[in-house]
Amino acid sequence: MGHSSRTIFSVASFALISWAAAALVQRDTDISPQNTIDVDVCVIGGGAAGTYAAIKSKDLNKTVVVVEQQDRLGGHTKTYVDPVSNKSIELGVAEWEDTAIVRKWFARFGVPLYQFNFTIPGVTSEYVDFQTGEIATPKQGDLLGAWNAFQTQVAKYPFLNTSLDSVPLPVPADLLLPFGQFIRKYNLQDAVPYLSLYGEGWGNFTTLPTLYAIKYFGPNFFNPVGSGALAAKDNSLIYEKATQELGPRALLSSTVLSMDRSAADLVKIIVQTPSGKKLIRAKKLISAIPPVLENLHGFDLNETEVPIFNKFQGHSWYVGLVNNSGVPDNITLVNYGTNNTKNFNIPELPGVYNFYATVVPSLHYFLFAGNDSQPSFTQSQVETDLQDTLTRLRATDIIPSSSGAANALDVIDFSNHSPYEVYVSSDQIAKGFYNKLFALQGQRNTYWTGAAFVTQSSAAIWEYTDQLVTKMWSEELDTAALSTS
Repeated sequence: MGHSSRTIFSVASFALISWAAAALVQRDTDISPQNTIDVDVCVIGGGAAGTYAAIKSKDLNKTVVVVEQQDRLGGHTKTYVDPVSNKSIELGVAEWEDTAIVRKWFARFGVPLYQFNFTIPGVTSEYVDFQTGEIATPKQGDLLGAWNAFQTQVAKYPFLNTSLDSVPLPVPADLLLPFGQFIRKYNLQDAVPYLSLYGEGWGNFTTLPTLYAIKYFGPNFFNPVGSGALAAKDNSLIYEKATQELGPRALLSSTVLSMDRSAADLVKIIVQTPSGKKLIRAKKLISAIPPVLENLHGFDLNETEVPIFNKFQGHSWYVGLVNNSGVPDNITLVNYGTNNTKNFNIPELPGVYNFYATVVPSLHYFLFAGNDSQPSFTQSQVETDLQDTLTRLRATDIIPSSSGAANALDVIDFSNHSPYEVYVSSDQIAKGFYNKLFALQGQRNTYWTGAAFVTQSSAAIWEYTDQLVTKMWSEELDTAALSTS
């Protein structure tokens, strides 16, 4: 059923009233001077974008505070360290493109990088349809030829090599096609297994506007037959070192209660921290969280911001570590949609993408995603689906019928990475959405960064954030110079 313009206006108006009301819940006069923090910049979010923005500002001799709702910095980068073997298992970002900014960022913290190796000695992969429990035999096509053909298409859009602020109007028609149509148009089917491997977390990525695939799988992306990927022995080390460097100015397990950006040169943010409420008074605000409306409670969004941010949608993506799954230690199980021929045999969703073997015996790493019609899941729902999937695999002897069956599945680590790879519709892209989005930069002393402005790549996010923060502070210097001349 379609929405009338009146319905859309009503939703936006209701959202605006709701956010304005939330902003008025707390008053800065309620906060004592001892709980007041005065800084040059407040960064909301401590993932890849927020941590980089904070340290970059600090390196430019600016005072900074970071507000992060989790009990750690790092966002999608999370490392599990086995307490017995002391071995590390990456439960999020596993590798980075080999670019200058990646090497510089790790060198900034003295964390060495190595060539990434995804393989584990003695481990083999088996393709199985998780819906039927039957062994699958993927078609062996010309991956390299299809990949090169895809990169030929990528090269047509050099304006996408940086951020999304250069999307032209009118938007090239191919960028607005559902990605599945684009794949068929240019005969790229043989590249789909590789594209879908790195597109995990995007839901049914064949329905997304092609713009997002071209941006993500750009010229800096890993070649499927080369190396080109870097990793640390523990990918979370840079965030641990950043946390140490920020010290008490990293407000972890903290959330925004209210905000006031009405002044010409000051932003006020009231934050709930484990030790009580804090008032932050900052010259500038950087928001580095996915800008979907449900993430922006407490922000004093205005009539310009709400109609932009309410266009964003996101995918649900969950990752975790399981013990007692029954999957043999030397096997990685990969979900292959044998019957999903209309979508290039990518896995049927919602469901589990795979069970990856790890360097720790008995532990397997899983990825789970929702589909377009069922956007969110509880941990209990995900665990039920995991158990149901394993039951089907036992019934067909993909995994030994007795292994792990007598004991309950043990999920020893679980993370919700939703909303992941936020996007807007092709219609919104065609109407100049990204011009409107980037026009918000600097308004009300607020700057925005993160994957929504670039793509779901830490390297690309760091590159964009570096440019944004540098420009932000240089503009302040230019303004100060004009005021004293």
